[in-house]
Amino acid sequence: MILFLALIKNKRKKLTCIEKLYTVGIMEEVITQMEDLLKGIEEGIKEGKFPEISRIYIEHLGRNIRTTLRVLRAVTRENTIQTGISPSSRSAMYNLRRAFYAVIGRLAKEQGVDKNRSAQEWRKAASKLIEEIGKAGISEAPMKIVLSYDIIEEDGVKYMKLEKAEILYFELEGLLEINLK
Repeated sequence: MILFLALIKNKRKKLTCIEKLYTVGIMEEVITQMEDLLKGIEEGIKEGKFPEISRIYIEHLGRNIRTTLRVLRAVTRENTIQTGISPSSRSAMYNLRRAFYAVIGRLAKEQGVDKNRSAQEWRKAASKLIEEIGKAGISEAPMKIVLSYDIIEEDGVKYMKLEKAEILYFELEGLLEINLK
């Protein structure tokens, strides 16, 4: 199956519709399995099925699964504009701006979305994002931004209404020292 999917890629290395459906199907299955596992963990903790010595580790696993599910839902949601992982908020905003204008250019051609009205929405959202990132003190942290939008028609003008942003930021996990002598 994977070999077949590799053969149907177009020259620009973008995913074809079949590959996207295959990937979405796999992600939905992973999310479903993780939700089932989380449900089992929560029920087991509530019913006291885990020994006290391992309960703390199981609770920690449950928190990690919950966080992972939130991330997976955010990055697989439709109608989003996403950056890759950027080294700081400044580069993430730069990448998000470029992605926004690429998407709005495509939507203007395909769906007749008004670029100017959508750009006004972008400016408001960008200001709020910069402000909130600064308040949270994560401006120097590596991050990925997922911006959700909807296409709205108001007074006969279709535009991109930015709904919410989810910021995945990354902190130092630890320090591993390796002696190379």
